[in-house]
Amino acid sequence: MGETNIWKFIDDISLVEYTLIVPSVAVGNVGQLSCDLLISSLKMVKIASIYSPAVIPVIGYDPYDLKSSSLSTTCEVYKSVSRKILVLQLRAPLVHKYANSFLKDVVNTFMDKQIKDILILTSSFAHEKKHILSSPFRFVASEGNPHTENLIKANLVEHEENTGELKIFGGGFASLLYKISLENGLPCLLLYKYCSEGDNIPDAYDMVHNLAKLLPIFTEDKDLLSQLQQPVSWTLLFGRPPPQDIY
Repeated sequence: MGETNIWKFIDDISLVEYTLIVPSVAVGNVGQLSCDLLISSLKMVKIASIYSPAVIPVIGYDPYDLKSSSLSTTCEVYKSVSRKILVLQLRAPLVHKYANSFLKDVVNTFMDKQIKDILILTSSFAHEKKHILSSPFRFVASEGNPHTENLIKANLVEHEENTGELKIFGGGFASLLYKISLENGLPCLLLYKYCSEGDNIPDAYDMVHNLAKLLPIFTEDKDLLSQLQQPVSWTLLFGRPPPQDIY
């Protein structure tokens, strides 16, 4: 199998100065759920699909609009013009063998389109949290990151384990994507939450709440919760209830 990644952009609008948000497939799928919440709440528009040997093929109905006649695939890009943000949503894990080349292609493709920076959302095993009474959120930021001032205002805690190689246990490909971004000189911010598997919808709300402190995503003079809209796909997040016939 070849390693060619095929990008199908529907919209050729300029992406200069946009922030790209990428969720890592990780414990509790917090990053993906957070991106679902962003896409649904901001009514973001799909602008691209990506086909790659690194992506497990999945296809289904539009997860944000039951009336839509379009299909959704494993890896798609959504855009909000007013907020100048992009979301690369993943709906399945990456194939390990091809993950490195795929993530390099993601960084190179969007750097060619002159995005401003990349923001990685992920999670880590709850038992890895060393300071029990501290915030469950941590961040890692590169030099020249445009969100430094907002990070200070938000009083978020920096990732403690600074051993030279970034390791986030349970965080999927987040560390690798961060490394690739650094190597290519793309300003990068990684935000993660310690959590456990289960109902991770509250974790997604928490993640978006912290994200809103860093990016001007939502209207500041309105309650954030009132601006969030759960995607319709979440109604079947845990499958259908058991059939009554079995009782």
